[in-house]
Amino acid sequence: MGFATFTTVMDRKPSWKYFLNQARYLIRFCKEHKIDFVWSHLQEANIIAVLSQQFMKAKVVTFRHHAESAFYAEYGQQFGMQRNKNEARFDKIINRLAKKIVVPSSGVWYGMEKYEGCDMRKVKLLPYIYDFTTYQQPDPEKVKLLKDNNPCQLRLIMVSRMVPTKQHMPVFQLVKKLVAEGLSIKMIVMDDGPLKPELETFIRENKLTAVIDMVGFRNDFINFMAAADLLIHPSLTEASNNVVKELALLEKGVAVCKDVGDFNDYIRDGQNGFMIDRGNLVSSLEGIIRTAYAGKERLEAMGKELKKDVLDKFSNAEKNRKRFIDLIEN
Repeated sequence: MGFATFTTVMDRKPSWKYFLNQARYLIRFCKEHKIDFVWSHLQEANIIAVLSQQFMKAKVVTFRHHAESAFYAEYGQQFGMQRNKNEARFDKIINRLAKKIVVPSSGVWYGMEKYEGCDMRKVKLLPYIYDFTTYQQPDPEKVKLLKDNNPCQLRLIMVSRMVPTKQHMPVFQLVKKLVAEGLSIKMIVMDDGPLKPELETFIRENKLTAVIDMVGFRNDFINFMAAADLLIHPSLTEASNNVVKELALLEKGVAVCKDVGDFNDYIRDGQNGFMIDRGNLVSSLEGIIRTAYAGKERLEAMGKELKKDVLDKFSNAEKNRKRFIDLIEN
């Protein structure tokens, strides 16, 4: 595309020396190349940038792409998980030294404000921009084949890493209950992760192999998404989720957790998607699935509405690009 790109590789041990050497390199680089702005992404680059900013003319904007602090504060004990102390320490340093921080969602904002004590006057929320014109398109014949081979009244899909925070097991248990009642439901489960053996054992022991299809990681994921009716995504921690936006382009129904990631920023419960009550997961999700089962035409209408909202808020449109241009002009 005509952009000049550079890289530098340094010994990472000891770590304090690594970061100081990278900071020196950045200071020298910005001076030699007459850099006006530094946009740093991810925690390590942000540390290097804020350590350098006092020694260069370039203005630094740090971009944060993670939202762990709220999850560990609210659910860490429940899941027996504790945040890495170095990561938490890095966040404190960046929050203290950075002059401007860009976050992609209200979920990240919430964690920084409530649990990190960050000065929110220097934080700016800018949703991600996607070039949706480059996204895969489903193959109609393969989608039809997937549906014909697995006929049912309602086809659910989960697309997320198989880790505790994505909550596969409670969903599987709920599907088992609904199928036992006679509901014609099937579920596609995509991706992989450390909990996969445990989930496969549950499926096998409960005779659900014809109901829950663990397809793993697939390059043709778009066909499976297009074959589904409703995305089930009870994840408890996100910064900004891509899968929901991909389902939106296909005009599919989605069910996501309230107050997680960027879902509050564009999902309107009952209008363009369903909000799961994360404090009452099973009961809330059961109501959503029963509602979807009783009226798939409503799902289709919600999917169309969701697509419009996603394109409006996240597409590569001039009004959305201007949000980032304003970082330079203001």
